[in-house]
Amino acid sequence: MTLSAWLRAAAHQRLAAQQRSRPFESSEDVEAFFRQCDALEGPETEPDWGEHLAVIDESRRRGAPTT
Repeated sequence: MTLSAWLRAAAHQRLAAQQRSRPFESSEDVEAFFRQCDALEGPETEPDWGEHLAVIDESRRRGAPTT
């Protein structure tokens, strides 16, 4: 197996391990999921849509030049 193939296989394996393995089966599962999300660190409130657009525009300006 080449290094490239090994890296690709390892990445797929890691991604599969991190994805949710079972669907929600009850409303309690959904509530538990959102409690876990709320416990994650992050901003207290969602930024305004205008802030999102500004970040997207800045990213486009810094991106690779068109060819």
